[in-house]
Amino acid sequence: MAYHNVIVLADDDLDALTADSRVLVTLLHVRDILAGRGPGSIVSEMRDERDRALAQLTKADDFVVSEQLVSLLMTQISEDKHLESVFADLFDADGAEIYIRPASYYLRPNAQVTFATVVEAAYRRGEVAIGYRVAEPGDGHGVVLNPDKDQPMPAVDRVIVLASS
Repeated sequence: MAYHNVIVLADDDLDALTADSRVLVTLLHVRDILAGRGPGSIVSEMRDERDRALAQLTKADDFVVSEQLVSLLMTQISEDKHLESVFADLFDADGAEIYIRPASYYLRPNAQVTFATVVEAAYRRGEVAIGYRVAEPGDGHGVVLNPDKDQPMPAVDRVIVLASS
């Protein structure tokens, strides 16, 4: 059986420091196991925002999620109650899933495009593009969600899409 994506969740029964330490050690082990097996991504949950930077120092293909995701969802729902049904559909076990796919699925190398081009390419694949990851993020994670569709895009290595499995 082959796996292209791995999710590492933090233990909610532990304090944030201990839980994040376990996630970081697990990330190192998973990266070692997956080395040389081809493309894939590791999604990891960090409980403390300050520990997120440690996971990103490795420049690996991780998309690090913290507890802020739930806070952001709740804030959006409190501002627009109609979003609750959208999020319920998105996070339904039978609904779409979030994928972090190689930019080459949507763009030609070194092409100067806007995000609208990525949206159209994803649409042709039956997917919905919601963001991208900058190829050279510098000190940050480089993830951009819901970007301006008319602005020129920087060099990206991943596109974030909603798709059915």
